[in-house]
Amino acid sequence: MMKLSVKINFILLPVMLIIFSIGGIFSYNSQKAQILSSLSDKIKYELKYISEDLNEAIHEFNLLSKIFLSSPSTQSYLNSIRFGNNNHYANQNLTRGIRQIELRHGYITSFGLIDANKQELFLYDVLNPFSSIEVSKSLNTHLSYINKSIQTQGVTQINPVTYEHRTTADGFDELTLIRTFSPDQPISITSFSQGHTIYTAIITIRLKHKGAYLRVLQTVFDDNVKLSLLSSGSSQTMEGETELTMLPKPDYGYQLVSELWSIMILLPRSYLNTLYRPHQILFFSIVLSVTLFSFFFLKGLIVKSIITPVVRLTKQVESTEIGGKINIERAQANDEVAVLSNKYLDLIMELDDLVKHDHLTGLINRNQFNKALKYLIKDGIEHHKKIAVLYFDLDNFKHVNDRFGHYIGDELLKAFSVRVNEYLAYRAEGFNINNNVIFARMSGDEFTIILPDITDIKEVEIVTKNLISLFDDGFKLDEMVFDIGISIGAAIFPNDAIDVPSILKKADIAMYSAKRFRQSYVQFYTSKLSYQIERQGRITESLKTALRRNEFYLVYMPIYDCSTGLVDGCEVLLRVSSKDLAAYGPEEFIPVAEQSGLIKGIDYWVIESAIKQLSIWRKQLDFVGVFAINFSSWELKNPDFVDKVASLLAFYDVPAHCIELEITETCFVPDDHRSIAMLSKLHNLGVRLSLDDFGTGFTAFSQLIDYPLDTLKVDRMFINAIDSGESEDKPLVDIIVEIAKLYNLNVVAEGIETKAQLTHVRDLGCHQAQGFLLSKPLTKNDFVALWTSEKQVIESPLTGIECGQTE
Repeated sequence: MMKLSVKINFILLPVMLIIFSIGGIFSYNSQKAQILSSLSDKIKYELKYISEDLNEAIHEFNLLSKIFLSSPSTQSYLNSIRFGNNNHYANQNLTRGIRQIELRHGYITSFGLIDANKQELFLYDVLNPFSSIEVSKSLNTHLSYINKSIQTQGVTQINPVTYEHRTTADGFDELTLIRTFSPDQPISITSFSQGHTIYTAIITIRLKHKGAYLRVLQTVFDDNVKLSLLSSGSSQTMEGETELTMLPKPDYGYQLVSELWSIMILLPRSYLNTLYRPHQILFFSIVLSVTLFSFFFLKGLIVKSIITPVVRLTKQVESTEIGGKINIERAQANDEVAVLSNKYLDLIMELDDLVKHDHLTGLINRNQFNKALKYLIKDGIEHHKKIAVLYFDLDNFKHVNDRFGHYIGDELLKAFSVRVNEYLAYRAEGFNINNNVIFARMSGDEFTIILPDITDIKEVEIVTKNLISLFDDGFKLDEMVFDIGISIGAAIFPNDAIDVPSILKKADIAMYSAKRFRQSYVQFYTSKLSYQIERQGRITESLKTALRRNEFYLVYMPIYDCSTGLVDGCEVLLRVSSKDLAAYGPEEFIPVAEQSGLIKGIDYWVIESAIKQLSIWRKQLDFVGVFAINFSSWELKNPDFVDKVASLLAFYDVPAHCIELEITETCFVPDDHRSIAMLSKLHNLGVRLSLDDFGTGFTAFSQLIDYPLDTLKVDRMFINAIDSGESEDKPLVDIIVEIAKLYNLNVVAEGIETKAQLTHVRDLGCHQAQGFLLSKPLTKNDFVALWTSEKQVIESPLTGIECGQTE
């Protein structure tokens, strides 16, 4: 019997010969050549335009540098240096002049002056106020050329300017102009002698038209067009020779190289394909026409040899439903159609199993669980039976995934399923639970159990308590013990709900209530829980509205220096003007914001508002204190947080050391290297870091060395113990302060409410204190009044803290 594959070869061979014969005569390649020629002309035109615009930027830069270096502010500053009368006014006047320079193609990022001995005279750096002039290779080359060119006698005609282009690490294009000049003569004169006093200016601007170039290219070509502007080196001329070269495949483009930069425009292959596609459609239209013509000729042969067996298999397939009865019979023949039928049957069987079961644990999945529950509810209605639905997930499972990886997490889920299955198999009967117990994995680490034919709620309580007790000692896997437990929510049919979606929703509500109460806990559904969920939903919507309408404001809790009694700074606290949120309070809506992810927007609002206010007070009031700003644990996992803080500090011109970011100790997990790395990045910005509420979490004293902290804030719980009369609690404050001193940490005592507490923490050596004894949180105007009044105090004893008390 001839194989089907051999039959198909004989049938299709004439058709393939016809298709290839017709395709060979089509002039597809010539069309491509014309398209590429047109693209080449467009790219060359755009390269020329960009190059001319960049040269215009150099001309503008050169002209403005001449004007500014000849300006009275520059000459005044240089004269003050030359005659030994360098003063603050001349420095400020020069800085003001730099800030007023406006360029069409960019903006100045730094301006520096050095003398003939490479001694730095002046530096204005927008990006890093604390930097110094970097003696680059281009600067060295320029100065060497100047020194060699100026003769000991006579006058020398030199080129006093060097240009340098570079691309920064964060993708910005910068142009540096190095110009040597003498205040003894007009800057347009390029003749120098040995007796002239010369200076060299190093001016850097950041070009801003690269985005405009790209938008034009996207309009001309495609959104995926690529534009690169790379540095080629330095040059003493503004316009040099350029070289145009074609880029190698697979993409298509050209590169224009000059002495300063290399401009590259690259079109992706996908864009070329869109241009080729109409011609491809034409080609395939011809092929299709030939194919249809050939089809009628071959139809009789194909129907007899192939179509009839395939139609038979198709009818069997159409009558098959995944998850239902499979009607395909195994074929006994040995040709390809029979093999296909049998392989398809194997695939259907495998898919049927995947549709019904979770691939990781082997438990039934959500779909099958819903079907089973629907059937049991129908049976329960008919025979007046009660059904318990248990909805639970693993406590601390996310921590295991984050720390040990998803492979360990998957292994833990499989082992967990086995342990629960063993309990249900061997223990359920002992508690009078029907053997028809259904155990399913819903998603992630969420599982459900159906306990049918319940006669007494106590039976459910016993089962849930025994399930929880399975993990009392954690979970051991591969010789490692994980702190894993389960939180269970239970809903009863028909007491709580009479349909699948409702009973699952209420069991889920109960489970999340159990997790909020404490870990490894069971919670039965009550109507009060729905009210709590609805209340949480209302808070969430109110938070969204408040963020959209900017219905927040800040108050300021003064922080006092224990040695002087004066205000050292303040802790910034969030308040709301929203009437909806005012009904709940921060202690309720902040946790909801953290659960919903809205805390990220609130964090950014608080941090930006605080930095903006600090910038205003530093300029208007000469405020020199530190702003302590709280931020949530969400930001420890936010990769954009450090860059956001850095950009805000730069935008509002606030020194980083004037900001202290506070994180609550309970946000930390021991050995959480990712959080430590994030804090280190913040600390490297120069921002101060504070650990708030110390003593309420699980940070060991030995772990303090791992955290890049500046300040330790002692929780009010320990401060209150000073007046409690329980002497055994007092040493805790003493120990915390002494340990903090060992780690060279600034110590702030929170919640000072009595004079005895203040005296005690002062005697211990606490550096700062805050609390209602000293002051309540103040509005912006009240804090300004407090700071203004304290500026009048020349010297104040410690008892002067009492002057800051507020009822």
